[in-house]
Amino acid sequence: CRRMVAEAFKVMASVVPVHRALRYDPQRRTGQIDVITTPFYHPILPLIFDSDIARVCQPDDKLPARFAYPQDADAQVAKAVTFYRRIFGTAPTGMWPAEGAVAQQVLPILRKHGILWAATDVKVLQRSDPPQQPNTAPYRAEAGKAADGSPRWMAMVFRDTELSDRIGFKYQNYRGEEAAEDFVQTILARAPKKDEPDVLVTVILDGENAWEWYRHDIDGKDFLHALYRKLSKLFASRQVITTTMSEYIAGNATRGIAPHPVETLPALDRLWPGSWINANFDTWIGEDEENTAWEYLLRARRD
Repeated sequence: CRRMVAEAFKVMASVVPVHRALRYDPQRRTGQIDVITTPFYHPILPLIFDSDIARVCQPDDKLPARFAYPQDADAQVAKAVTFYRRIFGTAPTGMWPAEGAVAQQVLPILRKHGILWAATDVKVLQRSDPPQQPNTAPYRAEAGKAADGSPRWMAMVFRDTELSDRIGFKYQNYRGEEAAEDFVQTILARAPKKDEPDVLVTVILDGENAWEWYRHDIDGKDFLHALYRKLSKLFASRQVITTTMSEYIAGNATRGIAPHPVETLPALDRLWPGSWINANFDTWIGEDEENTAWEYLLRARRD
């Protein structure tokens, strides 16, 4: 038992140092991964801001008495940024809001705390204004006003649901090499034609431990090794360019990645309120049991 505890501690103790070493530094243009954050206690941020926001995406559901504490939503983001800075020595630039839950009203809070980009699901993009936009690039959304009254922008990235779910739920029945080849060929099929702008494909797995379900491939190791080998080869031939969002926005000449400043991205007039589940909040509000919990929370918050 002592040996197992010691081994578990050794693994856990290495998590932050490994990610700190791999973290992409936008100033030095070094590192392989963006390390982002989420609101501190994993709240559904738009509902903490104002639970009535759910009326837009769940117009037929009965909602509880209004819970509206924008200052609490602000505190959740502030605590996350403070904690991140303490761990990594610098502020985060990106955020995966808990459960991909977003709304136009919370974007100024994110931008206020230095968040330049956030991610959610493509179903949110499809319902935003203008609707049914192609998921081929990030979009810019207004996130408050600057001192001179001009809009402040932040980038919104939308998860490719089909491709992400292949990793999470489909490839568990494949062998590693077969799964990696399917993934790569799917990406290549989405490549732009000559003289067309580049396409950003965003794959997001929100915390599922997919690897334990891979029936023919212990921990998905064969799949991951094959995938990285193939992506490295395709990067060398410039067919697929792997990139972090920080690189994509600011550019990285050393890796041949052009800048895509936020203000030049295609614009959304309004971001649809919803999460990566059903592009709404019905997992957390709208049913009797959930609404009762919100009533209890409101009573506790008022006290």
